[in-house]
Amino acid sequence: MSHRRPLITGLSAGTIALGADYLAHAVVNVPLAPEQAGYVLLKVLPLPAFADLLKTLGTLARPLLLMGATIVIIAAYGAAAAVLGRLWPRWTIAAMTALVALVATVVAVIAISPGDSALGIIVEVVLLAGIVPLVDAVLTQLMSPIGASEDRRVLLRNLFYGAVGIALVGVGYVNVRRFVTALATREGTLADSEVTSVSDFYVVSKNLGGDPVVEPSSWRLNLPTRSLTYEELLKLPSDQLELTLECISNEVGGTLISNGIWKGPRVSDILALTTVPSDAVWMLTESADGYTESFPLRELTPDHRLVTHLNGAPLSAQHGFPARFIFPGHYGMKQPKWVTRIRFSADDQPGYWENNGWDERAIVKTMSRIDRPFDGAALAAGAVPIRGIAFAGARRISGVDVSWDGGSAWQAAELQPEFSAYAWRFWELRPTLSTGQYRIRVRARDGEGTLQPSRSAPTLPNGADGYHTITITVA
Repeated sequence: MSHRRPLITGLSAGTIALGADYLAHAVVNVPLAPEQAGYVLLKVLPLPAFADLLKTLGTLARPLLLMGATIVIIAAYGAAAAVLGRLWPRWTIAAMTALVALVATVVAVIAISPGDSALGIIVEVVLLAGIVPLVDAVLTQLMSPIGASEDRRVLLRNLFYGAVGIALVGVGYVNVRRFVTALATREGTLADSEVTSVSDFYVVSKNLGGDPVVEPSSWRLNLPTRSLTYEELLKLPSDQLELTLECISNEVGGTLISNGIWKGPRVSDILALTTVPSDAVWMLTESADGYTESFPLRELTPDHRLVTHLNGAPLSAQHGFPARFIFPGHYGMKQPKWVTRIRFSADDQPGYWENNGWDERAIVKTMSRIDRPFDGAALAAGAVPIRGIAFAGARRISGVDVSWDGGSAWQAAELQPEFSAYAWRFWELRPTLSTGQYRIRVRARDGEGTLQPSRSAPTLPNGADGYHTITITVA
């Protein structure tokens, strides 16, 4: 047993330490070590590898990363203790405690976000490192020779096993819940109606450990000279704006795009409530989950909103309750959720995803998609209805073409009336097709007459390019 003692100590300490970290994260918002480790990995991972990971795993990428980081950290506790036990048997626990404190501090500093406090990081490091000597002390008592204090030993053993079990159950519960949430999250649906229902609206989040749940009674929008409560925000003049939101990670033909009716006050009206420095060039925003973004003040228009409602109802937690920004013409990464602070600066401070290699401007590219028929469909010869959507952000859509002969010839599709200047546009075409197999592709023109690029490009770093193509069989 003695030669396995360091390994048992390390694995037990790692399990209990992470259990305590998960609990502290849920109760008092202490940073979560596996989440921080995941962020560090994303920072060092090459962008193409990151894109392939997202493409392959989809909505399961982040819960898998959280679970994987959790397992690796517990295993690292055991491995480090085993190695140190061989190298410095007398100083194993002291060295292990110091090593955990050092690594936890370095990871926390690298992965720090505006929402992390120094006190929270200190508490996290103390939990992760302080559990090591505590577990060692308990194991020492349990392995001491049997004596008069056997009842105390039994109680101590039960408490120890219970602590390990509770930690495993707690950590497992959080990770399973994240999997269930990911499986239940819809990437978006095909555009069967003008407005996407909230239940079908796509959702993308950076948060490995779960999105924040913000209480309206305690929420504040902090401005340089004052703060607004949720009730005060709701009393500001507001109106509706129909706008299509698209993720910069949306693949050609993908469903990370949805259309909604957003309602909230204008950003310009919000800024009028505070003092904007004369030398300010950038508006900087922070969110409850530590997300940061920047936006040039010169580009603000009356259509830029801090919205509180989607499709006539208050924002759901997934969509940023109590308030999120809507910036027409930009991908979703520039439209942060759970907003808590607005600041100003003469210099740009790139946001969360920009610091991870994504495009600073994040201007929506022209896209088009075939929604009907489905790829691989078998249809009867004759008039074949082909329809879908096109979107170009604030540039609007002026035309859509469809080809079914490999791109040699293109036929103009019929555009349905615009829903709004910032919404997707429906198109339809009913060509007469005889028996055979067809590769149907679509392309769009924006309001400036510029044709959608035909050459394929990945989502990273500034959005995908290429023509959506499907294959159908006509019999």
